[in-house]
Amino acid sequence: MSMSLLPTSHQPKRRPVPVNRSGVRNFIISSDQRLRLSAMSAEVVQAERYDRRKTIPRLAKNYAIPSMTTDSIERPVPPGWQVYIHPEGCLYYCYESVVDFDGSSREIRVITQADLVHHGVAETIENLAKLAYSHACQNSSFPVNVDLVLELMDDVETMTAGYYFVHHKNMCLFWLQEFDGTVILRECSGVTELSHKQIELEAQYWMHIDLFPHTSALNSQVLRQLQQIIRFAISDCMTSEVSAVCAFSIDVLKNTLDLIKDVDVDDHWIKSAHDKCFIARMMNHFRHCQYLNYHGQQGARLSRDQTVHGDSYEERSMMMKCLAPLLFNAPYEHIQSLHKLYVDSIVNQLDWRTFVQKLNAEMQDFNLLATVLLNVNVGFLAIQSVDNGGGHSLSQIASYVSVISSFGSMLLGVNFARQSYTQGPDMVDNAHAHLQSLVHPKHGLETLAIIYSLPYALLMWGMIFFVLAFFTECFHNSSAVPSVPVSVAAFVVLVLVGWSCHTLGNSNFSAECGHFSESVLAVARWIKELPRWILAVVRSIFVYAPTA
Repeated sequence: MSMSLLPTSHQPKRRPVPVNRSGVRNFIISSDQRLRLSAMSAEVVQAERYDRRKTIPRLAKNYAIPSMTTDSIERPVPPGWQVYIHPEGCLYYCYESVVDFDGSSREIRVITQADLVHHGVAETIENLAKLAYSHACQNSSFPVNVDLVLELMDDVETMTAGYYFVHHKNMCLFWLQEFDGTVILRECSGVTELSHKQIELEAQYWMHIDLFPHTSALNSQVLRQLQQIIRFAISDCMTSEVSAVCAFSIDVLKNTLDLIKDVDVDDHWIKSAHDKCFIARMMNHFRHCQYLNYHGQQGARLSRDQTVHGDSYEERSMMMKCLAPLLFNAPYEHIQSLHKLYVDSIVNQLDWRTFVQKLNAEMQDFNLLATVLLNVNVGFLAIQSVDNGGGHSLSQIASYVSVISSFGSMLLGVNFARQSYTQGPDMVDNAHAHLQSLVHPKHGLETLAIIYSLPYALLMWGMIFFVLAFFTECFHNSSAVPSVPVSVAAFVVLVLVGWSCHTLGNSNFSAECGHFSESVLAVARWIKELPRWILAVVRSIFVYAPTA
């Protein structure tokens, strides 16, 4: 489903100010008012890493290599700190020390991706860590063997940092004050149970492991748990086409299961940073999908096309009822597909890609047929008997309309294909934002369904007008000898086409007929009420007209 069921990688550019339920800003402030700590999530750290990267000056060059350079290069770090390189290539630091708080010593462990090379940054991080632990030690239930993650924020008045603690035993993040979890829980509505929030907290824990893999060790028991989850996901995908367990295909799940067998385990522990990132990303995906599907809650989503909020979008707008007959009821087919892949504001990655691929294939077929129809119309207009009409005959006018319709179908098809090609890897994230902006509270994605129906409808109208032009030319000033066989052939073909459409579309024929009759009645009611509306407008004009 960004889920990309959408597990989304998009994060807001500006972080929200932490507040509690009463609307008061949640800060831990030092006694001199210079240092402030605010609660954050692992998603904020991820956004900071990927969205606000440090740039490298192009003109700063030094290609010289000192002589006899054979030893590994040690990066300069402040005392007590250790630098690590993430498998993706970014740097982060870890600080371990024993600090005395109110007469009792406590081991602290701090992780940050702040640039400690700059003067004073390391000292600031250490002071912020002492501020956090001094407040933490005031709570008798504060656990031991936890990690503190700090992320410096831009603030001109005070030195502010975001923080969260990591509890490895319980696999969760926690904070010293009430945390506004909107940034991590925003993808689901109706979240009330703490057990539901706990699932996303575990997903955030695995995101933390992915961001800082060197700072923690994983027990091999996690491998067995992940294998069990993937085996169930494979079986669920094999027995259900709308499995909500994950957003991966069966092939990806099978390949992942094979990769797990090659993970290095040393004395029941996984120590490789690369393997820990791999496992953490998979666990984060499965736990996030569980959160999106209300796993363990009353009314949990058991299939990805099932809504948990009762959003059926069965009511159709007047625009849909009026346009559907003109578009050959194609919007009803598209809206059913769209509402199956966009459920409760969640887009399934697999379903959306399949839908786009199917739509692109249809557009290519429509473009091919529209091109053929355009060439046929050009050839038809070049016939001398047709050209003698001077541009005013019915056959010429119908052919002109057919050319315009086929050309419009081609333009729309090319535009749809271009959009899907240019989006590339961000197709799902862009689709989620696009669908969210188009969805109607009552009618759902009717507008998008109508737009997707236009290439097919224009092509059909182009064919109809060409047939009209063709038969007009056939029966114009012609004797009964050619007219009779043409009429018989046309009638036979029309019967065969109608019979085939009725037989092949038997399952949806009654529904389509119902949509058509409903649309006709809606148009009839609108036409019936039109004179009354006009009369009311005229009366209002005379009533409120200024008197001389």
